[in-house]
Amino acid sequence: MDSSRSVHVVLAWVLLIWAPGELGAADSAAKQSLKSRHTIGELTRVEVALQVGGDLKLVVDGKPQDLPMSVIANLKYDEQLLAVDEADRPRRTLRYYDDTRAVIKVDQGGEKPKLDDAHRLIAVERAAGAAPVLYCPTAALRREELDLIDVPGGSLLVDDLLPSEPVAFGESWKLSDQTMASLLCLDAVSWTDVTGVLGETTDGIVEIAAAGSVNGAAGGVGTEIELKAKYRFDLARGRVVYLALLIKEKRAVGHIGPGLDTVAKLIVSMTPIGSSRHLTPEVVAKVPPALAPVLAALDYTAVSGQFRFPYDRRWYLTADDAKLAILRLMDQGELVAQCNVSLLPGEKKSPVTLAEFQRDVQTSLGKSFGQFTSASQSQNEAGYQVLRVVARGVVSELPIEWVYYLIQDTAGKRVSLAFTYEQELSERFAQADRAMVQRLRMTDATVPTAAKPPTAVQPVVQQ
Repeated sequence: MDSSRSVHVVLAWVLLIWAPGELGAADSAAKQSLKSRHTIGELTRVEVALQVGGDLKLVVDGKPQDLPMSVIANLKYDEQLLAVDEADRPRRTLRYYDDTRAVIKVDQGGEKPKLDDAHRLIAVERAAGAAPVLYCPTAALRREELDLIDVPGGSLLVDDLLPSEPVAFGESWKLSDQTMASLLCLDAVSWTDVTGVLGETTDGIVEIAAAGSVNGAAGGVGTEIELKAKYRFDLARGRVVYLALLIKEKRAVGHIGPGLDTVAKLIVSMTPIGSSRHLTPEVVAKVPPALAPVLAALDYTAVSGQFRFPYDRRWYLTADDAKLAILRLMDQGELVAQCNVSLLPGEKKSPVTLAEFQRDVQTSLGKSFGQFTSASQSQNEAGYQVLRVVARGVVSELPIEWVYYLIQDTAGKRVSLAFTYEQELSERFAQADRAMVQRLRMTDATVPTAAKPPTAVQPVVQQ
């Protein structure tokens, strides 16, 4: 896996936290209700400080390899509440990021990912029992942009850390599996003993601590986390105004990302404000009332700059250069399919015929080829010719299905997409290929590419 792309995944997965101190003596034995109170339209200034240190764990040529890594990120945004759920917890907000500084170092390399100016307006939506979804309401985000801003400990989640019933000083409560999964950006939690404890109240600010272990899964692999947290609840405002997390994580190497042996620290401060020069009534009024699939999609632009397409968030880019881009489809924590994307060299004046394309695919698959199950010719939304063939065969005694596409415009520019998956996963794959193909667009970039003709894709095999 390309290490520079791997790092962006790390930024999305790890958290940052400041270790909590010891709580002082109680000033009252009476129980307190820590129920949050919100008003539609309320504004908050949120500042996030993230630090991560440790090792990325890779497998290179079949051998384990550890690379030292570090992340320092600072995110600042204004956030306006747009909707709440039945429990008066934030369900939908709108953010404007005016500061997204980050420095990522892996071994001897480094990067400074950033959020494009056109993508600084971010909507956040949360369905019941699900993690928040961040998206730009005006244009699709790139994966590295989403990874930059979708960090653990999100401001939409802090109310979930509060006790559901009134509690007294020193009294504890268990935090739910769903709370831990959402807070730590995990796919699922299999076990956790994280417990919150009420501390002292000083000048109307209630101190709360939490600690424990979490066993879960992310990106289809297991992860073990030791968590400490400290947060503060403002009684007068009825809101959490500060959250600090300290997370020690050990994660196995996965299909879409490296393993981790890291310590992450995250500090989130949330300060109510009266107005925002970025989130004006005119800006808020233009935001769609609900998340549309087209806005949830991510944007891929080829390294060559000569084509782009949207893709479902279940696809993860695992390698990307001028010759080849590789994406892998994860569904409910399982690897389902792989897609290889290439811009073919040169321009072909006469379009490739469907029969020619079938011959090329059969030659490429070689002894693995069994039979074609379908072949068709159509046009996508941009009017490009689309050739599609589906083939079945066997690789290492596993029944495999391939879906090959050749997309060509009137100028002779050609893009190849090759999807591969085990035949038993065909129903789960469903139409995961269609959005990429239907909405692919050629661009006017003239950057040369060293892409090669399509070759047989290595089968995706469940471990």
